[in-house]
Amino acid sequence: MMYSPEMLHRLQQLRSRIYAEFGVRIRLADPGLLDQLAELGPSSRDPFARKTIAEVMSLAGRPLLFKDEKEVAEGYKEITYRGRKLEVAREAAPAAEASSSTGTKRVYRGQVVNK
Repeated sequence: MMYSPEMLHRLQQLRSRIYAEFGVRIRLADPGLLDQLAELGPSSRDPFARKTIAEVMSLAGRPLLFKDEKEVAEGYKEITYRGRKLEVAREAAPAAEASSSTGTKRVYRGQVVNK
């Protein structure tokens, strides 16, 4: 595939980031380069790499859509735990509140103990 100068610039920016995160070398002569980027893009944790992969794919005429960070599936809520975004079932939180209202409980070092 023939790459435009703008695509080459973006791919050069991605080379070290993809290798550092996934251990995969990006080779410009590889005919499956765009397929490889399409697989690695959604699983990347680096926002710059995700944005750059999306730009490269759109320049190649293959738009790549990532799941919006604010868009979460029905029945799940998104929480941040130690800097990572996690999806937790919405039903789990009310169930925990209902069990705590049944009576008094004693907590010792974060653990519920019997009286």
